[in-house]
Amino acid sequence: MSENAQQDKKFGTIAVERQLLTQEKLDRALVIQRCIITRTKVHLPIGAVLQKMGLLSSEQVEQVLAIQNGSAPPTDDASADRADIDETACDCTASQFVELTVSTDKLTASISPLIQEQAPPSLDDVKLLLLENDIDYGVVSDNLLSAHLEKNPMPPDSFVVARGKPPVPGTPPEIRYYFDTDPLRIGTLLEDGTMDWKNRGEIPQVRQGDLLAEKVGGTKGEPGINIHGQEIKPPRVKEHALKCTKGAERSEDKTQVLAKVNGTPKLSSDGRIGVFGVLPIESDIGIETGNIEFEGHIEVDGGVCSGYRVKGGSLNTREIQSAHIEIENDLVSYGGVYNSTITVGGHFKASHIHNCTVEVLGDLIVEKEIFGCTIEVNGRCLVESGKIIGSKISAKKGIQTKDIGTRAARPSELTVGVDFKYTRDVQAAKAKLDDLGQRKENTTADIVKLKTRIDELDAQLGTTAQEQDHCMVQKRELENRLKNPAESKNPKKRALIEGLIQDLAVKYEALDQQVHRIMAQDDTVRNKIAQHKKDIEAFEVEIQEIEENLSLMEEAAKVDPGVPVVKASGMVYAKTSVTGPHKKIIIPKEMQCVRIAEGLEDGNRYQMKISSVR
Repeated sequence: MSENAQQDKKFGTIAVERQLLTQEKLDRALVIQRCIITRTKVHLPIGAVLQKMGLLSSEQVEQVLAIQNGSAPPTDDASADRADIDETACDCTASQFVELTVSTDKLTASISPLIQEQAPPSLDDVKLLLLENDIDYGVVSDNLLSAHLEKNPMPPDSFVVARGKPPVPGTPPEIRYYFDTDPLRIGTLLEDGTMDWKNRGEIPQVRQGDLLAEKVGGTKGEPGINIHGQEIKPPRVKEHALKCTKGAERSEDKTQVLAKVNGTPKLSSDGRIGVFGVLPIESDIGIETGNIEFEGHIEVDGGVCSGYRVKGGSLNTREIQSAHIEIENDLVSYGGVYNSTITVGGHFKASHIHNCTVEVLGDLIVEKEIFGCTIEVNGRCLVESGKIIGSKISAKKGIQTKDIGTRAARPSELTVGVDFKYTRDVQAAKAKLDDLGQRKENTTADIVKLKTRIDELDAQLGTTAQEQDHCMVQKRELENRLKNPAESKNPKKRALIEGLIQDLAVKYEALDQQVHRIMAQDDTVRNKIAQHKKDIEAFEVEIQEIEENLSLMEEAAKVDPGVPVVKASGMVYAKTSVTGPHKKIIIPKEMQCVRIAEGLEDGNRYQMKISSVR
């Protein structure tokens, strides 16, 4: 190491130890010093470089030199003048040779020649160019960079000079359930494909305090660092929330769901976990019972009479006549269902359904027939040994029946493969987003108006304060006049001055009250602004939640597509219409044992195809 280099190193060590500058700034100054030496062939002391860069004052440089060797070394005027003349030589010229490109994510930086057959810049020029662009993390070694810059002319391809550390995304925890989330409540499917209606499977039971579900595993992710040395937060992990309904509760850390009561655990279609008891009714639901609303399972020995309403977790009954039924989970009617409005969050099984409006999130299973109904099913519609007559049915997972229609009845309209709940939920979510967006916009506009009001109050406060000051000045002047014997000994003048002082005191008090009123109004306005800002934050959180739910719904729709298929093991009568997600067909004539399905033809066109199932 040369004597100049040793002196510069000692100078830099003292300056850093004395906390006159940081090591990073010293390193940058050393790079610029080398650049100057390369251009001018003159050694400019590091203290002079730091002073020219504005990092040290002349007094600080002299202070460090005094500590370094007791007195400042003699200045080589010729060298100093030359350095002053060639000061522009310290300007980095790498940008005249290469183009520096930083990726949009700020994780990589690369250089490439500006023109073909370009001679390379020096290593120090490139390092200075990186420092000027605040690129100080993940920079390649001097050996690798020098090896690239030794190639003359420069290769036309980009060369990565710095590479950051990308963030590592976390993984969401899975939800583990400790009960049967899909018990066979409707019947048991036998090996030969038939359904055993009597074998409904075991109903799970839990006791208070039992663990029903918990979040297991998952990682938080690791932050990254961009080429500027700034932390990059890992992507937010989308966790599926543990949701509860009646009879269940979350633990304090929200990682477990526990039973609050003894009963039957249920996982609803929207992911909520609940525990339900049983309500036995030994007669009909009618005049003796009135309408029934019960959170758990309702077991009715009789039927549901005309005009009554039943709302509950699940329901078993003998028959339903002209009633309004709303069930969160499964509904079983061992007899018929007539002239009723039915909403079921699970599966629905009945002997036959006549003239009803039905919405089912699970499967609809009918033993004999569906007649004159409007039905939406998010699962399968199964009437395997019966008929569909004069009905309008939409079933996401397809329709399987024996006969469709009769010669005398109006044609049935069947839609398959379409998720009515997804469509409805998306429409509702988008409407909610529009409403929240409008409320956020209105609240933001209100904040602007309130800030204008604050400006007005500030102006009023300033004017009132000036009046107070002027009043106080006048009062002091009058009080000073009273100290003058010539004024104070004259009774008329003294009385006049004292009257004026009293008037000014009253005026000052009135102005002071006005100041308090203005400040109270200002506090009220600022509180409104603070509340509006909280409202906007709440809107943004709700908007984000809805957008995440929309994304989850879209993903779920892709994972769980519809089945656009109608199977009839018996007769399909003319004019029956079958509609899929993309195509529709009207059966032109009577057909027997057919499968009607929508599919792609030639890989790019949807068609309704009719084939035999014999």
